[in-house]
Amino acid sequence: MMLPPSLTSIRLSNFENLEFIFSEGFQGLGTLRNLFIYSCPKLTYLPEKAMLLSLGYLYILFCPLLKEECSSDKGREWSKISHIPRAQIDFKSVIPRESD
Repeated sequence: MMLPPSLTSIRLSNFENLEFIFSEGFQGLGTLRNLFIYSCPKLTYLPEKAMLLSLGYLYILFCPLLKEECSSDKGREWSKISHIPRAQIDFKSVIPRESD
């Protein structure tokens, strides 16, 4: 199923057995600005970085495996989110914001 290309926000929540998000589902979403992921305890992998380039805000809450993979020091998913201006995991900003 293809998502509408004009979609600006996606919320994924309470998928207890979700382990990864297919990149194919994010193709053609050049207007996607916000991605919210809540309570997906088995989620480990995000879509490819190319599918996340338009994001301005990423919010991850209660996803312990994804939190570990997105850490800046050793996470395999860090390179996919490091370009996002505002990224928060469990209420903490993971991307240092430049001072105004």
